[in-house]
Amino acid sequence: MKAKIDHIVIGADNLISGTSILEKKLNTKLLPGGEHKVMGTHNKLLKLQKEIYFEVIANNPNAEPTNHPRWFSLDELETKEKIKNSARSLCWILAVDNIYDAVKNCGYNPGEILELSRGDLRWKVTVPTDGKLIENGVLPFLIEWPKNIHPSHNLANSSISLNKISLIHQEPENIKHIVNNLIKSDLISISKGLPKVEFYLKNQNNEIVID
Repeated sequence: MKAKIDHIVIGADNLISGTSILEKKLNTKLLPGGEHKVMGTHNKLLKLQKEIYFEVIANNPNAEPTNHPRWFSLDELETKEKIKNSARSLCWILAVDNIYDAVKNCGYNPGEILELSRGDLRWKVTVPTDGKLIENGVLPFLIEWPKNIHPSHNLANSSISLNKISLIHQEPENIKHIVNNLIKSDLISISKGLPKVEFYLKNQNNEIVID
């Protein structure tokens, strides 16, 4: 299956304060994103490697009420507690060429396929119907962009790069089997422990861990 790392998702209790914390931590400015009206969220972005980006996302207090649970577990009490004082890692997203085939063959349930938009961007993405993360963020959401369209094309280059996505799970061999079926990447490590995902970023001088 052809897949590649698309972006990493960091959750914040409030987009303004979360952005401020991350900008100090990374020593760089995040760029404007936009609103996801169906999900009642909004975001800021940062370009990492080519066609990989960093997204900080938060519930939008000005959004219209939505019938769909917010994605990335942002309605969950456990997530709200986790991100209350600082922006924290939530999950990662894999880009695929054909999302319908990927869902059939990925080896787990990544959720229903939704067609979403933000500004001029349009994409297809998997979202569990309950809005929760998949294995606490260890297994990825899947996304399909239109050909030659990607948010990173509109983002300025940054001094930050993605060094590693650390996937931790009590059944690492099962996770390894699923992930290896989707993607082969030196940026992904899998180890044993309570389920969570950690992002290792690098700037010119330091490695920064977002867990």
